[in-house]
Amino acid sequence: MTHFFSLFPSARRTFRDCRLLVEGSSLFVSSSYCCRIFSIHTAPMSVLTSSLDPTSLLLGGVVLLCLLWWLSTRRPPGTPPGPGRALPLLGHLHLLGKDPRSQFMAWKRQYGDVFSLYMGSKLVVVLASYSAIREGLVKFADAFSGRPHSILITRIAKYKGIVGSSGSTNKEQRKASLEILRRMGMGKNVLAERIQEEITHYIRAIKDHQGAPVDLAKLTQASVSNNICSIVFGQRYEYNDPDFLHYMAIFDRNVELFSGTAIVNFIPVLGYIPGDPFGEQESKNNTEVIYRFMDKQVVEHKETADKDTMEREENQDFIHCYLQQIQKHRAHGDVNTSLEEENLQKTVTDLFGAGTETTSTAIQWTLLYFLHYPHVQNRCFQEILEVVGLDRPPAMSDRARLTFLEATLLEVLRIGDIVPLSLLHASAYDVRFRGYVIPKDAIILPALTCALQDPDIWRDPEEFRPERFIGPDGKLIRSDELIPFSMGRRMCLGESLARMEMFLYLATLVQQFRFLPAEEGQLPSLEGHFGLTHRAKPHEVRAVPRM
Repeated sequence: MTHFFSLFPSARRTFRDCRLLVEGSSLFVSSSYCCRIFSIHTAPMSVLTSSLDPTSLLLGGVVLLCLLWWLSTRRPPGTPPGPGRALPLLGHLHLLGKDPRSQFMAWKRQYGDVFSLYMGSKLVVVLASYSAIREGLVKFADAFSGRPHSILITRIAKYKGIVGSSGSTNKEQRKASLEILRRMGMGKNVLAERIQEEITHYIRAIKDHQGAPVDLAKLTQASVSNNICSIVFGQRYEYNDPDFLHYMAIFDRNVELFSGTAIVNFIPVLGYIPGDPFGEQESKNNTEVIYRFMDKQVVEHKETADKDTMEREENQDFIHCYLQQIQKHRAHGDVNTSLEEENLQKTVTDLFGAGTETTSTAIQWTLLYFLHYPHVQNRCFQEILEVVGLDRPPAMSDRARLTFLEATLLEVLRIGDIVPLSLLHASAYDVRFRGYVIPKDAIILPALTCALQDPDIWRDPEEFRPERFIGPDGKLIRSDELIPFSMGRRMCLGESLARMEMFLYLATLVQQFRFLPAEEGQLPSLEGHFGLTHRAKPHEVRAVPRM
């Protein structure tokens, strides 16, 4: 830095001015502002360059860029505290590791329920407790319900659908989607019966392995995906259907690529490195393939739906119902609606992804915990034996009496930490939150892990103990602090569907099979793989038929 000031004497004044502006006022000095200051204080570039060799120019340029980055990543006055100075390009990403959850928990203990850091050059405010998440996403919903500008949102989702949209578009998409799903029976017996029909195919496929070791991840994912396919497309697919397997593999690959593409979102320049080392282009290409598949579904529905079909409410799927809504808005001359075919494409993709990944992941975690805690599996079976028996499949009407099974599923959702960091939000405008100033466009990160693993709420949070959800009276305790589906305006749209699926799948699996390790005495690891979701690592299990 001394060598740099000897080359550019006026830069010393500039640096002092920038420091004073940052520390002596509420102004957050951006790199563009610094550039304007340099243009005022420095001599014409032609004069400077005439007396400098290329090495000095290069060194000065590098130092100047570092200085500008240093100034642009200093926390604005009044923002939440957090780890020390951000590094050029990386911010604090180098401190997070492959699984940032433990670091977030440590920072929560050090800085409190609300802290901030830089991911790349982007300011991220972390809500690190149940109370902070609730206050931020519910009380401050107007300020914190947007989506941040990112490659995923800008280039791929294009601010459409449910996940990628913000403001009035998101509100209209969620409202229309919820109305359609409720009309189709979400949370009612008609949908439960459709799920039970799919479960019969799933159980039959597991029995085909005759108790031999098998990795059930792909089969479970395909079966759960069939439920959302039935709702959205009006059809299910055979587990060996090549097109279905192709699209499932593409979707699965995108989930695997998430960590790399997330880095590119925070450091966009990495996306221009030759060879696509972070998988950003591959992820984009995969998403375009899925979008084309969804487009094909929409076109086929439009071609096969006559006027009578569109006006009929029974036997309709989600796409038919959405197209019906589009027609109604067009008939009324509503030009301001976001209900149109591109939003339909993105919304259907969102439902397909969300309706596949989280529920299948939760089922996989439950089976894994059954292997480690066989007494929990045995107690669930004894309860099913007493309440349901073996002569019929479990039904939603049994749910209220299967208390221990329900408590087990709640504990899996807590300790499994299925969606650890939820989806990123963004501040729509400058806002004062818990005494801090959150600037416009800051990323808001609801760290669900910190709420689900909080020792002040959950005694011994690292222990798997379903009994924590059963009261002294033997009744189920439904804790408000259990927020695996997040909360507020952007909470998971399909929470009731996911809970219904988890109950029906696990109740039937426990009734039909005894789950054992692939090798006697060798338990698969309870360490998961962190990404968009927290998945169990690949493992095999023996599903031994009980009858």
